Amino acid sequence: MNNPKAWLSLAVLLAGLSTSCILLDNPEGDDPGWRRIPEPRDRAETRPEEPPEDVPERRATDRTADAARAGEFRDTLRFMAGGTLTLENDFGDVAIRGWASDLVEVVAKSAGAPSRGGRSLRGYDSRVAAPDVEIRETGAGLLVRTPTFEGLGQPPDVTYEVRVPESVNLAGIRISEGDLAVSDCYGGLEASVDEGNLLVRNYSGPVRATIGIGDADVEILDLRDRDEIVISTRRGDIVLRLERDAGAIVEANAPRGEIASDFDLGRRLPASSVKGWIGQGGPMVILTASDGRIQIVRTQGGAAAAPGTAGGK
Repeated sequence: MNNPKAWLSLAVLLAGLSTSCILLDNPEGDDPGWRRIPEPRDRAETRPEEPPEDVPERRATDRTADAARAGEFRDTLRFMAGGTLTLENDFGDVAIRGWASDLVEVVAKSAGAPSRGGRSLRGYDSRVAAPDVEIRETGAGLLVRTPTFEGLGQPPDVTYEVRVPESVNLAGIRISEGDLAVSDCYGGLEASVDEGNLLVRNYSGPVRATIGIGDADVEILDLRDRDEIVISTRRGDIVLRLERDAGAIVEANAPRGEIASDFDLGRRLPASSVKGWIGQGGPMVILTASDGRIQIVRTQGGAAAAPGTAGGK
């Protein structure tokens, strides 16, 4: 080939074939100079594990992975008997029960159930995330709260089941929409429920409770002179249960309803307003049902919390 153009074309062709061989060659073994593009299944195996979307980031208070996956928050903390527990929850029922322990156990669950008692029905995702719960120490005890919902859509319900020492001061219990149940403890109770019912059983101590729309059914055992009882409902009934040997000074008003009592108050009943004494008198009992009925019931009852020391006073 004496033609220069022919030699040039042949050289270009040979160079191309040489490059193709290098690119197509698949070396055996682990060649550190060979960067291998993984197959799709390899990428899936080596990709860092991502947390499920419905499990929120862990807070300072620990929770088990199983509880989080089940839409549950759980924590147990040391708590001095006679200390103060404050709880705030916008939407959801709260149950507080005493036990013979110096611990507080908080179990909060994200709810996906239909509305209660005719209250508005809110939509829920099929997945239930563990609720966001804040617990922090205060000078007197503990504060437990559901942070205010600031996201899009309707706020979720969070139900609480809380175990407390039998001797406890329940102060600042606030529920916007939900029922409150308190049982098996003594000390003090100060609570407000905007829309929901209040149920108190096997309890001894002063009570100050305000209900917006809902009923109050409260049992007080071992009533003592400094145990002032003040219960009011804007739209709902009040039932107060006292032991047969209880003594109290009663002021009751039900302007749109009536008042009934198993105890002799020195006044013909039913009536819409009454002031009277039970037994030899005792602490003030002030009951107001703006749009409802009031009933004072004699109950057999029993010692609240610690037998022989109910009320802890």
